[in-house]
Amino acid sequence: MKRALRFLGGLTILAAFGGGVWAYQQGLLPFAQKEPPVKVPKGTEVPMILLESLDAGGSKVGQQVKLAVLEDVVIDDRVVILRGTEATAEVTESRGASLMNAISNRPARLAIRLETLRLRDGRTIDLQAEEGKAIYTFTQANTVGRTDAARLDRLWEDPKSREALEKIAEGVRTGGTDTVLPEGVGELAGSLGLERTRDVAEGRAQTRSGGLTLDNAMRALQTGDMGAVTGVDAVTTALALGELANLANSVEDKVRGLFKGRTIRATVGTPVTVRTAESFTVEKPLRVGESEPKTP
Repeated sequence: MKRALRFLGGLTILAAFGGGVWAYQQGLLPFAQKEPPVKVPKGTEVPMILLESLDAGGSKVGQQVKLAVLEDVVIDDRVVILRGTEATAEVTESRGASLMNAISNRPARLAIRLETLRLRDGRTIDLQAEEGKAIYTFTQANTVGRTDAARLDRLWEDPKSREALEKIAEGVRTGGTDTVLPEGVGELAGSLGLERTRDVAEGRAQTRSGGLTLDNAMRALQTGDMGAVTGVDAVTTALALGELANLANSVEDKVRGLFKGRTIRATVGTPVTVRTAESFTVEKPLRVGESEPKTP
C-alpha cells in the first residue's frame, strides 16, 4: 500500500512538473509572460543623422549615403527601432553655389533619395521623407550650423582666438596632417557651447570601441571614413564630428565671406527626420531601458 502511494505521489509530482513546463513555454505563468508583438504603423517618425558629410556641388549624384537612428523609436513603452540602426540613401541632386549660378538664379541644391532601414532581425523597411515621397531635400534652414554665431563673432574679434579658430578649421580640412593645433582647443570649444568637441579635445569622448581623439576625429572628417565604428558608437562619433565640421565651416565662411550662407553643406551628424513607408510588426520588442541581448 505504501509503495502504491509513493508511486502515485511520484506521478503527481511529474505531472505537475510537466504541466508547469508547458505553462511556462506557453507564457501562461505570470513570471513567464512573453512580450506581445508591436505593430509599427506606416508613417512612424524616425529621427536620424547623417554618418557622412554632403556638399552641394561637391557630392556626386548617385553617391551612396549612410544614416543612423539618433534615438530609440518607442511605441507603447517598447523599443521597436534601436538607436544606431543604420539606413541607406542616394544623392539625387547636387548643385553648388557659384557666381554664375547666382547670376542665373540657380541656387544651390542638395537632395537624397531615402532607401531602407535594416531592423535587428535582418528585415529591411522602406523609408520616406513625407507621405508618398522618398526624396529628402536639404536646405539652408535644415542644415544650419550648430555653432553659436554670436559667440563666434565675439571670439573672432580677439586675434589670439581668431588664429586658434583658423588652425582648427585647417586641421579639419587637412585631416590634422601638418597642422599644429593651438593649446586650449577644449576651452575654446566650450566657450562656443560645443560640448562634444570639448570632450574630444580633452580626451573625454568615450565610445564602446575606445576613446575618440581630436586627431582621429579630424582624420575621419577628412576621409569620410569612420572605420569599424557602428551602431551607438557611430551616433556618438557622428555628433562629435558634426560639431567640428560645423565649426570649421563657420570659420571658413568668416574668411571667405562672398557666398556666406548661400551654399548648402550637410555635415556629418546633420539631423534628418524620416518616416516609415510601410507598416510592420516587431515580434520581440525590447522594453525601454532593456539592453539588446549579446550574440554569442
